[in-house]
Amino acid sequence: MPRIEIALCSRFDEKGQTIKIEALDVPTALTITDINVSAGDAELWQDGKRIGRLTKHAAGHGTFWELGPD
Repeated sequence: MPRIEIALCSRFDEKGQTIKIEALDVPTALTITDINVSAGDAELWQDGKRIGRLTKHAAGHGTFWELGPD
């Protein structure tokens, strides 16, 4: 099974590194990201390769994710 990670671009650990969270699959990774990012960017990684960049747009009552190129 491929390893999926989400890098929360606006969140950093005590060493100043971007926080990365492992997930079982892409839907779970997106759920984790939606919970932890109110607005901004995250990166989707698989087996050490970045496969995409996500940007969450928050506006009033609706939010949506934009998937950008890696």
